[in-house]
Amino acid sequence: MGPGFGFGGESATIEDASMIKQKVLTPVIAVAAAVIVDGAQAVSGGEDGVFLEPITVTATKRPESDFDIAGSVDVESREQLVEAVVNDTDELDRVFPELLSVGRSSRVYNIMTLRGQASADFFSPSTSFYLDGVPQLPHAFGQTLQEVGQVELLKGPQGAIYGRGALGGVLSITSRRPGTEPELWGNVQGFERGYRVRAGASTGFDRNGLAIQGSMMRADEDGTLDDALNGRDDLDDRENTAGRLSIHYMSENLPLEMRLKARAERYSSHEEYYVPYAPLSRSQVEPVVKTPWLERKIKDVSWDLEYSPNVDWTITGILARQTVDLERTFGPYGVDTVEAQSSNYAELRANYEGAALTAVMGISAQRLRFEYQDVNYGEAAGYMGGPYTENEILNYAVFADTNYRFAEHWEVSLGTRVAREDAEVSMLMPDANGSDVMQTYTNDESFTAVTPRFALAWLPNDQMRLWAAVGRGFKPGGFNKAGTSDADLVSYDSEIATNFEIGLRWRSPGRRYQAEATLYAIDSQDVQGWIGPPGLQILSNMGDATSRGMELQAKMRLAEGQTFTLGGMVNRSRYTSGEFDGKDVAYTPGYSALVAWDGIFGMRDQWRPRIALRATGPHYFDTENDLRQSAYALLEASLMWHSRHGFELGVYGRNLTDELYRVYGNSAVGAQLGAPREIGVQLNVEI
Repeated sequence: MGPGFGFGGESATIEDASMIKQKVLTPVIAVAAAVIVDGAQAVSGGEDGVFLEPITVTATKRPESDFDIAGSVDVESREQLVEAVVNDTDELDRVFPELLSVGRSSRVYNIMTLRGQASADFFSPSTSFYLDGVPQLPHAFGQTLQEVGQVELLKGPQGAIYGRGALGGVLSITSRRPGTEPELWGNVQGFERGYRVRAGASTGFDRNGLAIQGSMMRADEDGTLDDALNGRDDLDDRENTAGRLSIHYMSENLPLEMRLKARAERYSSHEEYYVPYAPLSRSQVEPVVKTPWLERKIKDVSWDLEYSPNVDWTITGILARQTVDLERTFGPYGVDTVEAQSSNYAELRANYEGAALTAVMGISAQRLRFEYQDVNYGEAAGYMGGPYTENEILNYAVFADTNYRFAEHWEVSLGTRVAREDAEVSMLMPDANGSDVMQTYTNDESFTAVTPRFALAWLPNDQMRLWAAVGRGFKPGGFNKAGTSDADLVSYDSEIATNFEIGLRWRSPGRRYQAEATLYAIDSQDVQGWIGPPGLQILSNMGDATSRGMELQAKMRLAEGQTFTLGGMVNRSRYTSGEFDGKDVAYTPGYSALVAWDGIFGMRDQWRPRIALRATGPHYFDTENDLRQSAYALLEASLMWHSRHGFELGVYGRNLTDELYRVYGNSAVGAQLGAPREIGVQLNVEI
């Protein structure tokens, strides 16, 4: 239910694997097989015009072809996200099969699991999230997608380039940029429970090199849970409003580009209702004394600059500020809390691109502030922890990363980051004598980390790349952001993850097929987690853990306009020491997979169907491994009609079989369910 609550309970399952296979897998496999046969016949005459477009990746902080990266990466474009009806960042696991993204108690406490790296701390994720090069605050991980150009997922620890928090990998989103002409775009979705509207416009660059771009969105959704006992329906409704404005300048006389961006988002909901852990039902919610409610406000502003003094060098600077304010009422008895987070971030880096050598080097600094207040502290049945906690964090680092082609078929990559983090905590709580008198307790601690990376790649030809890599990531130590007692004045140590991987990337000569496979082993030291009874938990180091797994992704352009995608992973992540030795790490599925087909048909390529199946393996919600979620599969489909006049109109469906599955479990309050079936109409406009 958010910070400070513990876990425990009995195991329960949903529909078994055979039912999933019968209801979902069989028809999808049959459709996919038919598409493969038809596509193979259609392209038997040759490969002209049938190819997969090359992709440029910028998440490595220098532009590279996705084929040339000595590591595992996955990319989704704006067009692909629209086709998959992905509206928010916490839905990106619908297109990235290796990723698990769910809300814990609410979407504000989103957790992203990648390569078996999952964070028990609600304030310190194990996967980093960057928007236009700016790190996002933990409570902003679940946000709407606005003006997206491309989404990139770097898999495995990325400590050399990104530093803090990048244990599982990095999710990097870059925004669309203005063109030379004015543009107008929009998206409208209507379904039984509500609507979503997005619209944006750009002036395009004028002759003075200026462009203005803006967008807005509004979503209003009725709830999916009913209280049949008391005759109440649609309890967990939610709404979201966001806007964004940016000014772009591109010099006509100098190789200089600047951007100033401002954004705001307001999200409110009554989503923190729970149902019994078993059996699952949307019509039976657990009773509450006070209606759960939350309101989150995100505000951010950023300025960035790119200057190229010559053809080899590019200088990039970033200044950004982000704030998140959260008011929340939750739990059976109505705990009222107020939270505030802020981040000031600065980065200056230089990129070099030569014939055989590319490099990036730079410095960064970030000041973080976390405030947590229990408004109704001391009431008999409605509080948890201390009344007020404040954390101040200052992180600064230097980093460098290079890639060198030292022979015709060999490349070596080497990078490192040296970081220091200073953390201070101040907590207000009853004095040591147990009286009602409040006293302020303080402490501070510093942490340092060196996170290197090394990779060796062999390129036997233009179609194949094999690599072996070792890298390290770290999640800094610190103090509980929602203190419960003076025990939280004792700091916990940094969590260190060391990654070993080997990979193979291949593409056919005509770029009709491409595939990638990766084997990895991650050893984690001093894993951070919660210990203690519910309501009085403290963050500590729980022991060591290992994560072993394999990732696979493949894409096939079977005919002009016919694309078949297959991806997934298998993983085993478990503790190897400490109190939970031998237990699985929570929120780490044993496997996940995505199978999708995207087609284009018709005399003018006007019909565009899509079918996708996402399967998620069994996993636990708690470190004791008592609360288990069985495997489940979600089927989605869409059919769009594309006009030559810049718009698309069609229908879509998500979770078509209306599977009941949990996304969060807590022994104190029950479970929360994933989204039900949604069938709607969609209109896309690009002018």
